[in-house]
Amino acid sequence: MIEGRLAAALADKDLPAIVYGGLKREELHRTGSVILHELYFGALGGDGAAAGEVQKAIAAAFGSFAAWDTEFRQTAMSLAGGSGWCVLAWNIHTDSLHNYWAWDHMHQPVASVPLIALDMYEHAYHIDYGTAAAKYVDAFMANLNWEEIDRRYHRMARRA
Repeated sequence: MIEGRLAAALADKDLPAIVYGGLKREELHRTGSVILHELYFGALGGDGAAAGEVQKAIAAAFGSFAAWDTEFRQTAMSLAGGSGWCVLAWNIHTDSLHNYWAWDHMHQPVASVPLIALDMYEHAYHIDYGTAAAKYVDAFMANLNWEEIDRRYHRMARRA
């Protein structure tokens, strides 16, 4: 739908650039929303037991797996009661893993590919957990499918 609106707008020689820019913003928002949600749901369904090469890479990048876990959870909780995403990503510019704070669907860090995306919008947890966002984060972590996360990591590590 947005592609059609963009094509029509581009064909209109009198369309103000600001209007086209608004459509491009909508395109980015929708794209980010779809991708982040697919990553979010696609990493669930496991037992939460970290494993694989990605676990070793996380431990090396953060000093220990426990240090990463602490930092990831703190980043997630900094978004609680608001909106956004906590993302473990492979930064292709630095060839490194990093936890990122993303305010909305459009603020994924430049030059990075998400491996884990935790939805911290209130709609993701409020019905089940109310304001107890930490319990939601605990449940998310306990249900991660580390085989999937390891597959995502291997796709990125091969490119490094």
